[in-house]
Amino acid sequence: MSLQKILVQIEPKPENLLRALKAAQKENKYIGEKECEKIADYFSLPLARIYSFASFFNEIRTKKETKKNIRICSGGPCLSKDSAKVARQIEMLLGLEAGNDAHPKYKLEYISCLGLCDRGPVVEVEGQIFERVKPEMVDDIIQSYL
Repeated sequence: MSLQKILVQIEPKPENLLRALKAAQKENKYIGEKECEKIADYFSLPLARIYSFASFFNEIRTKKETKKNIRICSGGPCLSKDSAKVARQIEMLLGLEAGNDAHPKYKLEYISCLGLCDRGPVVEVEGQIFERVKPEMVDDIIQSYL
């Protein structure tokens, strides 16, 4: 679906900007410069505001990712349910370290919240959400998805 078709379904009010960015990102997994310009025009906002807004949210990408993204919630509720153990299991399985971009194929990052606090620990792999993840589930999740 073209960006224009996506945007006309969303009222150009500031409170709808995140929804528009997420919808625009769905097809390519990121929002390029041209898409940001179109969104800025549609919402009658400066381009810098679009980039500023997009950069605030971890789930919005303005650059094409060349690595497979794995994100794990590090918010209080998920941490209290052992998300750190889940992260360590992912690190051991893939031989990488959260926040370190040195791995050629994968990127693991902590994010502050995925908004699913009652279903944690939460892990997102390339946009797919996994809830109530236990360390012993990591191998199956990674092998089946990546």
